[in-house]
Amino acid sequence: MADEFGRGMSPQKERPMLRHQKRLVKCFLTAGMLLLIGLLMGSCLPNPFTRWPEPVIAIAEGSPYGTAPLTITFDISASSDPDGEIVSFTFDFGDGAEPLEGTDITEPIEHTYETPGSYFARLTVKDNGSATGSVWLAIQVNPPAE
Repeated sequence: MADEFGRGMSPQKERPMLRHQKRLVKCFLTAGMLLLIGLLMGSCLPNPFTRWPEPVIAIAEGSPYGTAPLTITFDISASSDPDGEIVSFTFDFGDGAEPLEGTDITEPIEHTYETPGSYFARLTVKDNGSATGSVWLAIQVNPPAE
């Protein structure tokens, strides 16, 4: 059998090559779709190699336990981020008071617990890569002696 240019070609040799080309095209399309899905998912999901910020609560003045009213000065300046910098924090005192939000972790934070009870103060820090880290501190406020 000859093609339109006069070359001899058998139908048996033409079909395996066509099947091979179709498989190759399917392989490239599949790889392209997987790459596209990976890129789309990567922009929606956090980087698995992100190192999370490390929040630290220390007591600068006072004690995490005592009688009401209990005033504590918290020091969060030891908080750090191994692969960037901390850009904001939220300090929830755990007693129903409005959480304190800020950007300067070097300033001490003072809070007074007026009502006896057990509380959990929570510090959440956010780094320049939008990763967050949290740490809790138990506070015990006892009723005043009568």
